[in-house]
Amino acid sequence: MNNELHFLYDSLISVLRNEVDVYSKIHKCFLNEREILAGSSVDELYESNSRKETCILKARIVEEARTKIVERITNVLNLDGKALNKDRSLSTLLLHGDDSQKRDLEECRSALKSLLMDIHGLNDRNKTLLDSSLFYVRKSIDFLGQLIYPNATYMSTGRLKTNNLNGKIVCREG
Repeated sequence: MNNELHFLYDSLISVLRNEVDVYSKIHKCFLNEREILAGSSVDELYESNSRKETCILKARIVEEARTKIVERITNVLNLDGKALNKDRSLSTLLLHGDDSQKRDLEECRSALKSLLMDIHGLNDRNKTLLDSSLFYVRKSIDFLGQLIYPNATYMSTGRLKTNNLNGKIVCREG
């Protein structure tokens, strides 16, 4: 392995470690987000979104750096761009590094894969929480609307019309 290639592999490993750090922060943001959503504090939600946006911007920057280094390695190794597709680029590059670099690349690849799977799961979980919350808010608004503007009591057939209300507003003074 020549010195340029060795340097590029070391640079790639460094960038991948930075990427793991950024995705770890994103992972932490998604873990905290569920608590924030359950607590329903708008200010905390804005702060959480701001932290996520910052992390996502950092992730894009690191991804661009990784892409450029992978392209340079591809050029040095004279690899065909089709053989080195986006999904398998690290797996393909593992074949060309020295033993310590292979080990480091594999660790980074495994860590990134695990983090991305966890982030995807957390995002789905938070989306489910938001969807169910939105459903109950809509049902509450419908319920209040039916109480404020009730439909006709009788149908055109003369039968009593039921509004299918699921609850009552109770006022207890005292």
